[in-house]
Amino acid sequence: MPPQALELALAASIYPPAVLAVIALGRGEQLKSRVFVFVLGALLVTYALGVLMLVVLNELGATGPHHWAPSATLDLALGVALLSLAVHLRRKPLGPKDPAKQGEPSKIARYLESRRLAFVLGVTLYVLPSPIYIAAVKTLADAQLSKSGELLALLVTVAVMLWLIELPMLMLLAFPDRAAGLLERSNQWFTEHRRQLGVAISAGVGLYLIVKGLADLLG
Repeated sequence: MPPQALELALAASIYPPAVLAVIALGRGEQLKSRVFVFVLGALLVTYALGVLMLVVLNELGATGPHHWAPSATLDLALGVALLSLAVHLRRKPLGPKDPAKQGEPSKIARYLESRRLAFVLGVTLYVLPSPIYIAAVKTLADAQLSKSGELLALLVTVAVMLWLIELPMLMLLAFPDRAAGLLERSNQWFTEHRRQLGVAISAGVGLYLIVKGLADLLG
């Protein structure tokens, strides 16, 4: 199991909208089932996308020690994309808060009233893979593991990437009343610092991938 894949998965895990969704799902009736199917939807779509990316990368021959040029090019492309995202997040103006909307339930809280919608939300939030997750999957493909080892490593990678919703799910299932307040405070912190987190993670991983790609091309 390449440690770089776990590091990238951990970086990709910072996703405040998913935490907000778990908090919203943790209110009202059918708490356990709605939270569970939300996380299940996220797991299924993330793992399925990872398997698809592994197949595509292997078929294109863009991984492994015998294909450094296309592999390094992909690393460079992902790195540039992440640096561009960091610049966009840094320059994006913060929209003013509307006092009239403060205290109103979020769209997530209004619409997620059934298990079916909870499952759909889990799929929707993770159906578009981030460049960091793509880089993590590519790291697994580069490791040239056996098929079974590759699929198992992908499962571990996905589990690490989704810890930000898996842990709240376990907390809400175990002690919902105490967990709700803690998650609300955590979400408030993420909301206040999401721009800084996004810029730092995108820039850091982007620079790492660019350096890695250049080293492979020139090495």
